[in-house]
Amino acid sequence: MCTWKYLVMIFQLILSSTLALNAQGLFESSLAGDEQSAAGNVLSLGGYIRSVAYLGNTPEEENPYLQSAYGEASLQLHAKAGMIASARADIRFRYGTEFQRTVRNIELREAYSNLEAGPATFSIGKKILSWGKATFFNPVQKINPVDPTFRSPEEDDMNMGSWLAQGTLNMGKSMRITGTWKPVYQPSVLLIDAIPMPGYVHFIEPEYPSQELDQGSYGVNYDLYTSLLDGSLYWFDGYHHWPGIAFDTMTLDLNAMQPASLNIFEKAYRIRMLGMDLSIPLASWIFRLEGAWTDTKDDPAEREYVPLSELAYTAEIERSGTYFTLLAGYQGKYILDYEGPAAEPSLSADPDQFLELIQSGVQITPGLIHEMTRQRLSAFNRLYNDQLDEFFHAVFLLLRGNVWHDRLELNLPIVYRITTGEWIIQPGISYAPADGVKISAGFSSFYGPEDSLYDLVGPPLNAGYLSVKFMF
Repeated sequence: MCTWKYLVMIFQLILSSTLALNAQGLFESSLAGDEQSAAGNVLSLGGYIRSVAYLGNTPEEENPYLQSAYGEASLQLHAKAGMIASARADIRFRYGTEFQRTVRNIELREAYSNLEAGPATFSIGKKILSWGKATFFNPVQKINPVDPTFRSPEEDDMNMGSWLAQGTLNMGKSMRITGTWKPVYQPSVLLIDAIPMPGYVHFIEPEYPSQELDQGSYGVNYDLYTSLLDGSLYWFDGYHHWPGIAFDTMTLDLNAMQPASLNIFEKAYRIRMLGMDLSIPLASWIFRLEGAWTDTKDDPAEREYVPLSELAYTAEIERSGTYFTLLAGYQGKYILDYEGPAAEPSLSADPDQFLELIQSGVQITPGLIHEMTRQRLSAFNRLYNDQLDEFFHAVFLLLRGNVWHDRLELNLPIVYRITTGEWIIQPGISYAPADGVKISAGFSSFYGPEDSLYDLVGPPLNAGYLSVKFMF
């Protein structure tokens, strides 16, 4: 983008910020001497300025390098018009480097308006949705995209906004029902985006649904709030926010018995999901349950990018004290109509396998190359979705401490994926030397046995970090 466009955007930012601050100042002055403003228009400005650095090793040479370093500013606008309308926007500006690439982003993370009419509320715009009450794993969260490769010490930064229209009806003080329509598909960022690929592997143009009305996604959730428990029911019919990896073409150099080129691409697929969650407080304990049945509309045997239908479930217990919180839980899956993978998971063909076929007298044809590569790609998608085995089990633990009047916070989340033998360990510490200032440091790490998912994504993602954040 040329320089004059950046100057225009900076000027617009300064102008909008000035207007917002003036409006906020007028509002604050009117609170002191004009009661009429209580029912009038309100515009307030908040946000933060943050610097973040991640230090890791290069995936192949394992040499220390600055994996990510950037400065970021967030402007958060809140507007209100009487009692019937409100709006929110979160604009983020980020500049630096990430995975040895320059990052220069201006992102509209959220921007939506709310209209209220008695018990009904209508929202439209770009918004982050939150489905599920579980802390670590949410089986019902099929509607909101995420970016797990985003380098930030705050997990919420991984959430991405979606363009949507949403209506909520409050049915008394303890019940409400919400309907959501997403006309535009917003994919999540795959973990493998950070993995160095062989030179012959090419990700070509992705295939996502069009913006035609019949290509939208729909969700309905019913919430119940009582003094004894909180519970929700969910229904989703639409495109899963995780795209699959589809096969396009593969060519093989028969003289060298090496792949010459492999073209693959991201492709969205439709699902149906029925889920529920439950949260039960008991003194200083909280028990949470969450589960979902997910069914794919396409046949996974014919489409390598489509996962198998499954039942996923999470159970956790949390104990809160004055200074420390302990959370422990279990995550599981049961794969419906399970059949073992037909090949080893990989993003390429196996040259040794082709050599064995040639030595046995089998004729290598384009159709055979296509089918063998597609089977390996299908197995890789199952690896990514934890569907290589009929049952999947994982346990997790979170230790959190807050001392010095919440100025010092310690976090130690640990996840052990029993079925695959993989680990996630992300210790962190943060300190608030003054109000509105937060200094954070820690380490984010993924470990797994050879050829596991975390063995692939761990080397490019494992890193220690330091963050300084000023909030206003």
